[in-house]
Amino acid sequence: MDNKAKLVSYEEQAIQEIRSFQREGYTLDEIYVLAHDDETTEGLTKLMSTNTVGVMEEGIGDAFANLFRSRGDQLRSKMQSLGLSKAQADHFEKELDKGKILVMVWNDNLDHDDMNAHRRNSGIRDEVVVPKDGVYVTNRPGPGRNNVW
Repeated sequence: MDNKAKLVSYEEQAIQEIRSFQREGYTLDEIYVLAHDDETTEGLTKLMSTNTVGVMEEGIGDAFANLFRSRGDQLRSKMQSLGLSKAQADHFEKELDKGKILVMVWNDNLDHDDMNAHRRNSGIRDEVVVPKDGVYVTNRPGPGRNNVW
């Protein structure tokens, strides 16, 4: 399955997107909700039983560093730990600044450290292109997955 990210403006839309991702075959463990407002993130996560970005996704170093980062830096770090490039994370964080909510699907079949090393060594660079339907789909080469990431 591909990783996907969808920006929405309201909590009701976030709930609809979560259900839509479930209909596509994603589990609640693969769905994440991020917003600038912690209450929105936590409320939707609890209400819909979606996953949270924690030590397993970020790694101990980033999780600890987030204790000392601004909320925007925390969000960008979390998005990058879920497979988005720096440019994509910057783009989505700016949208979250405007009050939007990010509903994202991430299914990690890779060792996270191997993925980051591969991205650094391969020189993968992404440009942010958000399609008109607002859904961003990743499909990049990665180690150990038949060149589909």
